[in-house]
Amino acid sequence: MDNLSDTFNEERSELLYGTENAVQRGVQFMQKVKKGMDLFGDKNGPSIIMEFDIYRDNYKAVKRRGASIRLITEITRDNIHYCKELMKIVDELRHLDGLIGGIAVSETEYMTTTSLHRGRLLTQVFYSNAIEVVKQGQYIFNTFWNKAIPAKQRIREIEEGVKREFIETIQDPNEGQTLISDIKKSASEEIQIIFPTSNTLYRYEHGC
Repeated sequence: MDNLSDTFNEERSELLYGTENAVQRGVQFMQKVKKGMDLFGDKNGPSIIMEFDIYRDNYKAVKRRGASIRLITEITRDNIHYCKELMKIVDELRHLDGLIGGIAVSETEYMTTTSLHRGRLLTQVFYSNAIEVVKQGQYIFNTFWNKAIPAKQRIREIEEGVKREFIETIQDPNEGQTLISDIKKSASEEIQIIFPTSNTLYRYEHGC
């Protein structure tokens, strides 16, 4: 296990196999966080963090050192109780549909895994402290973070059956006309549609 030394004097990127290696690298990653760590993981991530002390306790240790934790996951009916517990640990939890695998990035290091399995520790991870890799990992996280919604909003959707509000830009004119027609058919009382110009309204009314 000498290759898993805590101290690096040079940039390193490596693929680690086996539970012991993968978990040890993850622990070392968390123990070296100074300012904060950003992570995303699929719907199995919350259960892994909360069920295994080695992850949960190190998350808490990161917080005790004064560092921040931002986390994105896919919140579902099956993992909602884990997510509520996570919200007590991390600074902010957000939801994003369709996540696969997971990544973790700090100010100096980056880790990723292609799959997460409920009730199982990680068995394979990619690790790098190369500056450009860390920057790329942070960019990926930031992109997902900006698309994600607050955990409280997603939990409310699940528990109260509230439909999510959204804004979408439709570039295809035909798709736009189809959407307007569908909205008209589904309306039970009244709808309000704003067209940008009179020509747009004319084209819609005449199917141009």
